[in-house]
Amino acid sequence: MLRSFSLARFRFVLEPEDRLALHPRNPGNTLRGAFGSTFKRLVCPAPSECRDTCRLKATCPYGQIFEPSPPPGTDRLSLNQDIPRPFVLRPPHGHESTAGRDQTLHFGLTLIGKAVEYFAYFLVTFRELGAQGIGIGRGRYRITCVKALNDCEEEIAEVYSGSDNMVRPSFYRLTYKDCCRLAAERFPNRNCITIRFLTPTHLKADGKIVTRPDFHHVIKRLRDRINALAHFYCQDALDLDHKAFGQRAESVCTVNSHVRWEDRDRRSWKTGLSHDMGGLVGEVTYEGNLQEFIPLLILGQYTHVGKYAVWGNGLYEVVTGE
Repeated sequence: MLRSFSLARFRFVLEPEDRLALHPRNPGNTLRGAFGSTFKRLVCPAPSECRDTCRLKATCPYGQIFEPSPPPGTDRLSLNQDIPRPFVLRPPHGHESTAGRDQTLHFGLTLIGKAVEYFAYFLVTFRELGAQGIGIGRGRYRITCVKALNDCEEEIAEVYSGSDNMVRPSFYRLTYKDCCRLAAERFPNRNCITIRFLTPTHLKADGKIVTRPDFHHVIKRLRDRINALAHFYCQDALDLDHKAFGQRAESVCTVNSHVRWEDRDRRSWKTGLSHDMGGLVGEVTYEGNLQEFIPLLILGQYTHVGKYAVWGNGLYEVVTGE
């Protein structure tokens, strides 16, 4: 269904020089906001011409990552006003978002498709953030190492070491074929699953915010997000009848639902405006003919789903239902 889609996942290990404290309720906003502005300052060759008037967008790393444009000759997906960004942050949460000297702080990064080629730019930017300081009190840090992760969250290679300042491009690329294999291994002939929404998940259906997530709400938004990521960054597309796929998802029933709305907000460094980043957390158990959907659900654990996925929202895990 997806032939060339791939992504790579990394774990950054930070060692604070003094107290390092991300926003306690929204650590993803601390990382994403500081990262975006610093990335632009470091790599954008023509800040005054950024966005629509930029002549260098096709080759500028900032333009490719933060202000992507649909390539010429693309189909209806080129009408998307908000093309998804090809990366996802997985910030620490709770007490793990604060660390002092002699401690470490970890966060995850997923790069999708051609964004993997820009890993060095991400590394340099996060290293610069460590020198200038981020979060509450502008805590400084150094990157001790960056590890490549496999599909089981295992660290399989060190791709960067702060001790010698060397990058070793030993990236593990997860593919849709891998997700099909994982689906067969973990969910053989399974007709009941539970989705645990671990960070606020903001879904919309027919222009309205979803507060009671039926299965089709999740799978349709995931279908659209992964298809767009595949189209713009992997020269790929979901090879399926989107309407029929969605209709089949509507036949899956909700067995148990325990979700609540968690409020979050952020302030844009570009506009100064506040934005609602709230979403659903909790878990829902679904039952029905699920086999064709499980590989996509496994892939979505790494791409996240819904609004503000780049910030770390929309993180979920799929487990065996009761």
